[in-house]
Amino acid sequence: MMSRGVWLVAAATMLVALVVFAVWLAEVASRPPKPLVPITNGTFTASYNATVICGGGRKTWDLTLVYRNGKLIRAMLDGRVIPLAVFKYPHEYSYVGELLLDLNRIKEVNNKTLKPLGGIINKRIGRPVPLADSPLAPRSDLLITTSFNYSRLVIEGHGEFHNGTVSGLLIFDYEAGVPYFFIISTIHASMREFCGTSFAYIVAYLREVK
Repeated sequence: MMSRGVWLVAAATMLVALVVFAVWLAEVASRPPKPLVPITNGTFTASYNATVICGGGRKTWDLTLVYRNGKLIRAMLDGRVIPLAVFKYPHEYSYVGELLLDLNRIKEVNNKTLKPLGGIINKRIGRPVPLADSPLAPRSDLLITTSFNYSRLVIEGHGEFHNGTVSGLLIFDYEAGVPYFFIISTIHASMREFCGTSFAYIVAYLREVK
């Protein structure tokens, strides 16, 4: 049997743990909530913090997407205009990059497997959780993930890829009508200006909506 002293130490330890937890809970509760993503009518300008991962490393730049009636009409990375074709990595529209070009297509995407392309698309509604790095909180959360496997992919002017996998992710705030977070892969000549090579892996989270 435990001695009285051991029980006292255990009780004291538990009391300290409860106090620490109460202080932590009070601190979390006292934090001001993040403002919600503004509701849009499909015409807006969204600014993102974008981490661009290239063959030689990673860099962080501002990414601005300008939408009109739900369609992307202009994109700028580090203050420089980039062609919208950057989002058209040689794939079917179901890839995340293609969905960013026309947000209206998101409602048409369903969970399915595309056997000819070796692709899998998953779409589900989740609980909206603010990203730690984003100053805004989503009103809603629609998650789309894609994964496509290529045994052989030939891209004119860029080369040939064997046994490659391309994955993408999009968290779309469907109530606000704004992409909240996304990950895309792209191969486009214009990315050589930023990466030195055509390939870039872009991870972006929402910072501001106007």
